[in-house]
Amino acid sequence: MGKKSKRVRKKGHQQLKSAFSSLEVTSTNNKYVVARTDFKHIPRWPNDGIEQEVSNKDVDHIVNDPINIALREAVGFCPTPLPLSQNDPESRDFVLSLPHMMQSRTAEEQSDLSSAKEYLIAAYKRKDPKVMLLLREINCKTAVYKASCDNGRFPDFRYFIVPLFQKNLASDENIELLFGKVSHVRHLLLEIGSQVAEPPPSNSPAGAHLSQFLYKEDEKVAPGQKACAECGILSEDNVKCSACKSVHYCSRDCQRKHWTIHKPDCLAAQGKLVPKSVLQKARNVQTEKDERKAELEAQKQEDLNNDFVERYEKFVHEPPDLCDSWAHCCRGKRLRVHVPTVNAINMIELSAILLKKVQTLSLGMYPDGIDDTMYGFRGLELENLDNKARIIVLFERLFEGEGNGVGCGLHIDGIFVVDKVVKRRAKWRLVREPLELYKANDNRNERLIKYAQLARHEAKPVPETVDLGIHNPGDPDLSLMSTAFGDHVSVK
Repeated sequence: MGKKSKRVRKKGHQQLKSAFSSLEVTSTNNKYVVARTDFKHIPRWPNDGIEQEVSNKDVDHIVNDPINIALREAVGFCPTPLPLSQNDPESRDFVLSLPHMMQSRTAEEQSDLSSAKEYLIAAYKRKDPKVMLLLREINCKTAVYKASCDNGRFPDFRYFIVPLFQKNLASDENIELLFGKVSHVRHLLLEIGSQVAEPPPSNSPAGAHLSQFLYKEDEKVAPGQKACAECGILSEDNVKCSACKSVHYCSRDCQRKHWTIHKPDCLAAQGKLVPKSVLQKARNVQTEKDERKAELEAQKQEDLNNDFVERYEKFVHEPPDLCDSWAHCCRGKRLRVHVPTVNAINMIELSAILLKKVQTLSLGMYPDGIDDTMYGFRGLELENLDNKARIIVLFERLFEGEGNGVGCGLHIDGIFVVDKVVKRRAKWRLVREPLELYKANDNRNERLIKYAQLARHEAKPVPETVDLGIHNPGDPDLSLMSTAFGDHVSVK
């Protein structure tokens, strides 16, 4: 990175940092304002993900290293047998942020945004004085009023929580006043609190995402966009049903199509009697609509399956000369294309005869024995159907051009099996690719089958009590995350 880009990044960081510091938000007055790597001060609660991990004695490693010892004393375990003080800063920060990542995942599993929304709307309707005061303080009163009239227009929860942090009001008591339970929104408190502790540069994706939710004194939070009740299109131009004023439509055509379904609710909202025949007709039309939607989804899936079968057949019968296909990974490195791009993972599964997929891998830390500098972090965990032995396949995604084009396949970095078990922890080894078994007329699929079957033959089962060392956070849906060692965009 050049000097100019460093200055721009630093300036953006200071701009977003000042948005919080000017409102006196510091780590001393809110327990959620904690850097992701600050394992000594992360907020704890029963069943927070770390608590469950501590109960598993196999993850604890006795290492005479000051950082490892401090981590074990603070959270009850250390997830790596390697001395952290000897690691490079990026690897060390990743390990130190693991407790925060465990908590975040658990908090998301425990969240209930629907209940939080219902609670806030109910509190607004009964004019709870403390709730009204808080909403007025963060300029969200109008937005909640709109949402109380139209439940579909509830704004993003970050429009409430980010200003609460800015104004030093994000206490558990205030969160319970607004949303009923802290657990309903705790994952957002952890996410935003870590960004307050370490504000991402405002010109980064994470910074731009966070900036849109910042409190502005003369600007009220807008309600969510209006959704058409028939087609779902979001637009501020959508108009209300003139009779009940509870739903919106993007056009008269959509309103006509939806009328039979909407009529019972429309009459009820006006305090009118709803005839049984009207109600029954609405149910019948809704059922027909749901069935049509299911048929379309089934047809779409069938088309995708047929397309995959056709492409897999081509892979099975392709000519041997395609074994010499090459492409670039995202880092620009030129690698051999072992599997075509469309549903390449599914193709590996089909070619791995008598091996069942356990999970798709996006490794956070590599299992013992696998060098993280030599192999990609994406892959598959497979199970031998005969003896339940586990196998890991790691690969690199390949792209057209110099690595910046569309996807064009996978390069298999290696297939791994458990070599031995040391202190109830698996040590993995690479299964050497059987080049001597490949024939001149073997295509890519035939070579893949031979490699997978060699691994299947060499894989030995281990007791269930053995820690395989597979730390797999997975690939979540699109999310923006600022970390102490850079901004990270995750895409499923």
